[in-house]
Amino acid sequence: MNASAPPWPRLLVFLVAGSLLQVVLACNRSSAGGAQLTSASASPARVRDPGISLQCVADQINKAPAPFHWSYKKSVPPFTDADWEANVAPDSIDGTLVDTTGSHAIHGVRTNTSGWNTAVLVLTGSLPASTFTLVQNSSATKRAGAENLNGLQTLKYSIDTTNDTAADASLIRSVLGANGFIKGTAWVTQTGCPVRFTLDVEQDNKDGTVQKEHYEANMTTN
Repeated sequence: MNASAPPWPRLLVFLVAGSLLQVVLACNRSSAGGAQLTSASASPARVRDPGISLQCVADQINKAPAPFHWSYKKSVPPFTDADWEANVAPDSIDGTLVDTTGSHAIHGVRTNTSGWNTAVLVLTGSLPASTFTLVQNSSATKRAGAENLNGLQTLKYSIDTTNDTAADASLIRSVLGANGFIKGTAWVTQTGCPVRFTLDVEQDNKDGTVQKEHYEANMTTN
């Protein structure tokens, strides 16, 4: 397929199903600037637990305070196997989406509102917001220290629903089945913006089938 002319209507039908759609659209209505990156010299000791904010990813891409590189992978066999890569700057976005249908260019410039919004949506519409919502502020997510990652001072979180309290485990079972789980690790800035995360999800369906999902994301400053 010609990478210079991606089938945006079909791709957007797929991406709009992502729970970050409203977040991305809200970015343009916000008068606030993009979330600020935190330098490696900053001290995490003065920061309260910020949690993990995927909305911050949308803000960061939509209103980048400085150039950075964003990569993201989503694998949900046999339905989805896709990789996103992009160089994001305050006034431009250039990257690619590679999936089972081929390679598709991602391009947006700040002066073209429609093209910009499309590029932001393509990069963020498939993020696992609903999955992070299940473990946010739950016993599955625990602070695991601080770490200098990609030139940024980050807070590290470990995620494992098999360590949930009884109340939290009941919620996971109701959504993912008796043996379903969410496990992973996330590194975030002092405001909760993900710098890197890995996430594995297993859902045990009532018909006996098992659905597995894998997500990876990484942000590096230029």
